[in-house]
Amino acid sequence: MSTIVWPACGGATAALVRSHDWSNTSLGATGTWPQALRSMVDMVLRSPVAMVLAWGEDRVLIYNDAYAGIAGARHPAVFGRSVFDAWPETRDFNVSVYDACFAGREQVFHDQHLVLDRDGEPGGAWFDLYYTPVVDGDAQIRGVLTTVIETTARVQGERQRACQEEHLRRVNADLDALRVRLEQANRQLTGDMDFLNGLFRQAPSFMAVVTGPDHVFELANDSYLRLVQQRQVVGKPVRLALPEVVEQGYIDVLDRVRETGEPFHGQDLDVRLDSGNGTVTERRILDFVFQPLKDATGKIYGIFIEGVDITDHALTEERLRVAQEAGEIGTFEWYPATGEVIVSEAYRRLWGFAPDVKIDANLLLGQVDPAYAHLAGPSRLGSESNPIAYAEFVIIRADTGERRWIARRGQPVASTVEGVQRYLGVAFDITDRKRTEESLRQAEIALRELNGALERQVVLEETERFKVEEALRQAQKMEAVGQLASGVAHDFNNVLQIISSNLQLMELDGVNSLLAARLASAVAAVERGSKLSSQLLAFARRQPLQPVPTHLGDLLAEMESLLARALGDRVEIALEGAADLWNVEVDRNQLENAILNMAINARDAMGGEGRLRIGLSNARPGGAPGGEQVCLSMTDSGCGMPPEVLAKIFDPFYTTKAPGKGTGLGMSMVYGFVKQSGGEIRIESRAGQGTTIRIYLPRSHGAALQAGSSAGISVHGAGETILVVDDDAAVVASTTEILEGLGYRVLRAGDGQQALAVLQDGVPVDLLFTDLSMPGAVDCAALVGQCRAIAPATRILLTSGHLRDGAFADGFQAGIELLPKPYSRSQLAQAVLLCLGSAGTDVGAGTVRPAAAPFAQAQAPEVRDTVDRQDGRTILVVEDDADTRELACELLGALGHAASGSASAEQALALLQEREIDVLFTDLNLPGLSGIELATRALALRPSLKVILASGEGGSIALPEGSAITLLPKPYDLLQLQLSIADLAAPPAWLAD
Repeated sequence: MSTIVWPACGGATAALVRSHDWSNTSLGATGTWPQALRSMVDMVLRSPVAMVLAWGEDRVLIYNDAYAGIAGARHPAVFGRSVFDAWPETRDFNVSVYDACFAGREQVFHDQHLVLDRDGEPGGAWFDLYYTPVVDGDAQIRGVLTTVIETTARVQGERQRACQEEHLRRVNADLDALRVRLEQANRQLTGDMDFLNGLFRQAPSFMAVVTGPDHVFELANDSYLRLVQQRQVVGKPVRLALPEVVEQGYIDVLDRVRETGEPFHGQDLDVRLDSGNGTVTERRILDFVFQPLKDATGKIYGIFIEGVDITDHALTEERLRVAQEAGEIGTFEWYPATGEVIVSEAYRRLWGFAPDVKIDANLLLGQVDPAYAHLAGPSRLGSESNPIAYAEFVIIRADTGERRWIARRGQPVASTVEGVQRYLGVAFDITDRKRTEESLRQAEIALRELNGALERQVVLEETERFKVEEALRQAQKMEAVGQLASGVAHDFNNVLQIISSNLQLMELDGVNSLLAARLASAVAAVERGSKLSSQLLAFARRQPLQPVPTHLGDLLAEMESLLARALGDRVEIALEGAADLWNVEVDRNQLENAILNMAINARDAMGGEGRLRIGLSNARPGGAPGGEQVCLSMTDSGCGMPPEVLAKIFDPFYTTKAPGKGTGLGMSMVYGFVKQSGGEIRIESRAGQGTTIRIYLPRSHGAALQAGSSAGISVHGAGETILVVDDDAAVVASTTEILEGLGYRVLRAGDGQQALAVLQDGVPVDLLFTDLSMPGAVDCAALVGQCRAIAPATRILLTSGHLRDGAFADGFQAGIELLPKPYSRSQLAQAVLLCLGSAGTDVGAGTVRPAAAPFAQAQAPEVRDTVDRQDGRTILVVEDDADTRELACELLGALGHAASGSASAEQALALLQEREIDVLFTDLNLPGLSGIELATRALALRPSLKVILASGEGGSIALPEGSAITLLPKPYDLLQLQLSIADLAAPPAWLAD
């Protein structure tokens, strides 16, 4: 059986490992060596690069054949000895390095200069040294692996090249002087020839002399012969001696120098020379000169060739350049005394500098992020031995402004000028690495947070479950509250409708003056109830707003007396407003209610005595969310609120007042109104320090409408001409009667074509009053456009009973008012007056608001004047409340229609299949199918059917897209009911798109 001898590799040092008596060392016999030591020894012995392993506390040396060459005459005596005994002259250096490595730190030295006694006498040597700690199976550091690359030849070569270049310069000068002396003392040359031949032959630079037109070699020194592989060139023309240079063009260069007398200087030139076997050429990189030689008459008789072989240096620079470009490593050379910085192209690309930008230390420092300026070289100069030691910092690229991470490493080097500091270094981009590190760091943080959250989750499981259950109860409560508010408003409107219908029927039957006054009082009470219902719908976010341009300073000035009465004499009110206050787009009535609500809350918080400051100011972007806004602030000197109360201030039905003193709806309704108005509301309060409420409303660029009092205002016209356009004859008739009764001259048109003909005839028209839904070739939009072109001075007022949200603003230009149907006599009078201006009256703009009230109070004479009998229609009334159903049938009968009732949607569908019905008049909320579902099924059953949907939830019900359903909010009066039925004659199909 064969025995495997370890180590199994060849080489002199491997044999030494096998033969060395290791028992006398701290390592012991090789059979007892740990596997880590044996593995490392194998690796060292097999490495083609000089490597040495220092193992154990004694730092016992084991190295390979390559290192043995470096050890010189000390090998093999130092093999297996302590590194400190092997190299006593570098003991201090080795102690420092090995202590650091056994502490776990790698050590790297480039071009480290050491004075070593390798061949019997001390001599300087340079090395690249790489020290790596080595661990055993227990992860304990047991040794240090050192890779040794001797750079002595390169360092000395670089120094020699510098000396050669200087020598070449001096030789060139000497040769020029020598040429002069040779011409003057030709006879003295014989005696000096031996000296000159020796000088010429032993010169470190290559030199040769060629003469004649064929450039025959007369002389060539030893360096030149080594360059051409010792070929015998003397006595031969260049073309024959060195045929490989012919195709490279150097014969042509020699000819040109001989012809022109101009010397040729070549630097870093690639020359291909025969390697000696005649088949392969070798690349050499040369610096040389072709210097013409002239006789006493100035005639060129030959050419002196002199140069140096810089192949090794050039290839080293080439390798360095390629490495830098491939790795995007930029180099720099810094002179602190002048601030001059010489950089490579790769360095410019890293910092984003253009090729023509002159770079100095101040320019670079200006591109360093201020947070990292302390790491820059100039900042560390004087405080550290190496100001450009390894550092990582952020720069701002000069070309793109991008933030990038840069790593810099450098060291001081000897300068060519004594006393001048000089530093060389490299820089490279580490942005990707930094991003990866940051991602890992964030991931670690997230993981720690997740672990912490999981731990807290286990501890707080019961608490979180309670919070979830509480949130669910709160959500259920809010859902119930919303349904309750909507349901109460609906039922309340139904009750108001019954009362209103009875009152209107009594008016139609005729009453004496005493009963008429009582009826008017009852109608006013119905209107107050309708407003209360609207507030409930507003709380449920189902009441559409009527925003108009408003100046808050004027509005507060008008409310000042009201606030004073509401707050009492012991509350001081201070109104503060900016002189250049913008207008806002807001519903004036709702804002007045909100201000009054908040003021009363402030009074109660102050106990009826204190100071309330109301301020107005413009808020530009940045001060509040959104665009340009106006801020309304209210600050009281009251008791304030603790955080737990402040957190619930907008919750519905939450109140801090005693039972029976407040509903908790006030601030919730204010919050909903502000949000619907496109604004924001903020509250700041502390217990014992008062409360500040700020409302931000969007700026309006329109002219503010001035509120005016309707008391005592004349709403009669002064004979102005109004063109009424509507395809419903009944509507035209009733509208004409109202306007003529108001003192206006009225022209009628049944469609857009007729109205256009009136305008084209040149009839002066002060106001065009037209319905939005216009059949025929000329629709409303076309009529308005033609009117503005034909009669620019004519004012325009539009009306509609089917307008969807946003349709008016999308279809027409600004400046056209809208009067929604149904409208009362007073609403029509004020709207017309607003459009025509204030001629003949003192009514200011803004008296009329472009929306219909839920219920318009009408005096008995006005009802009689405006309600005309319509052509009778067959109407099916669907209402589950018997009283409401009977009253609706009676009202419809009073208008000349045949009305019958049904208590459910299911019964109504059956009646529709049995009878001919013109109009389906249904309530929104029915016990089975809803009113909308009934209307949808009824229209599918009979497409020609007309549908009116009566709703106790106001005018904000979402109808099916494209439906032909007319919405009639409760409570409605007799005129509104009449106009709703009349408007069914021509459904506005274009608005359903």
